[in-house]
Amino acid sequence: MQLGQDETPLDVGQQRQVRPIDATNERLFSFWSMVDRDTMGNRYELLDDLVDDSNEIAHYHGHGQHGGSVSGRIVIKRDFEAAYKRLCEQYFNGDESLYTAQQFKRRYRVSPSIFEKVYQQLLGKGVFRRPDKLDACGRKGIHPLVRMTAAFRVLAYGCGADREDENLSIGESTVHDAVKSFCKLLIQEFGDEYLNRTPTVAERNRILKHNKTRGFPGLFASWDCKHFVWDNCPVALQGQHKGHHAGGKYTKILEAIADGSCYIWFVHFGAPGSCNDINVLDKSSIVGALLSGQLDLKTEPYEINGTIRDWMYFLVDGIYPNWAIFVKTIAKEAREATPHLDFYASRQEGVRKDIERAFGILVKKFHVLARPIRTWREDDMRNILYACIILHNMCCAERLEVTGQDVVETEYHDDYTDEEVNLTTADGGEQFIFNRVPVPTSMQPTTWRR
Repeated sequence: MQLGQDETPLDVGQQRQVRPIDATNERLFSFWSMVDRDTMGNRYELLDDLVDDSNEIAHYHGHGQHGGSVSGRIVIKRDFEAAYKRLCEQYFNGDESLYTAQQFKRRYRVSPSIFEKVYQQLLGKGVFRRPDKLDACGRKGIHPLVRMTAAFRVLAYGCGADREDENLSIGESTVHDAVKSFCKLLIQEFGDEYLNRTPTVAERNRILKHNKTRGFPGLFASWDCKHFVWDNCPVALQGQHKGHHAGGKYTKILEAIADGSCYIWFVHFGAPGSCNDINVLDKSSIVGALLSGQLDLKTEPYEINGTIRDWMYFLVDGIYPNWAIFVKTIAKEAREATPHLDFYASRQEGVRKDIERAFGILVKKFHVLARPIRTWREDDMRNILYACIILHNMCCAERLEVTGQDVVETEYHDDYTDEEVNLTTADGGEQFIFNRVPVPTSMQPTTWRR
């Protein structure tokens, strides 16, 4: 509403038949009665001039108000229906698809069956509303298949959100919303099944059997940490997130345990990059899961050199404390003079690389983790990382279901030697005693001895 030159808000209010003046607004009436009409009119004219000048400046610099139909806003007439049809012809047209299932798996980082499982579970939730639902303008809008494809591509290639506009006809902000919604929904729908859970009896027996053939009976998994660069770390938090990793960049730490199939069972994320593995362990949710019983290490009794044990353990590097559940390597000085200790240390370090291989596969498969993660919020960074881990675990579970075996390892003969390695920890005199692993023909002393 525009005020006239000789009008005040009181005049306008009188035109609208305001309530009669009573004792409560008598002071307000007295104030407006004393205000000079010419002075108020000049002030409102000045305010209008300032608003017009600010709009002209914003239009000159190309900055418009966020959202809405404002002057200078570029309208791109994207053909959402054509983008959906083109995507279906490329990947979702059965045997008539332009690209093969192998190409689909390489570009989506998951098999078509896993993608179909995720798509059907997330359809109708968040931004992935059903295709028959109309938007506020009565149009169908972007198909959920296109939105989910954009989310997969961002995680797979680590590209900018604007990159998907050329092929999928989807805007930058829409891609950002799709990625955030996809990660949250994926954790919500599949987190209980593929993240932070105790293995079943069948899974535990498979893991123990596999590790026994590698020379480590009773071994469950390997335990380690990895740093991920946080590109948009706020200035107020940069001090605690800057460490010696990644050339002194700002990082967040992921703590995880993985078995021989590179399946990541438990994860803990959020420690700043200035921490080391001990600091992360002090606040680890994985240790909390052990104490609460969520991660149950109890198993069927097994025998190591005449000692019966009924709990599983982890392989770690030398920085970890001397806990009964941790089995570490041997210092270089202590094993140089003893060949069998040197052989054990090399085997321990080799098997412990399961977690390193899992980290490597995760980063190579989802390039968004290989590059500095461009999010402003820690929660968004955590959701992206957990979503990638869930998809990684789904691929591992599918491989185990199809092949029925873990990652192919070197086949050993059944003949065990009589040599044994005794390791004593510092707390309570607990002993870890391992039979030496079977030596294959290609690793006889004449070939593997340094």
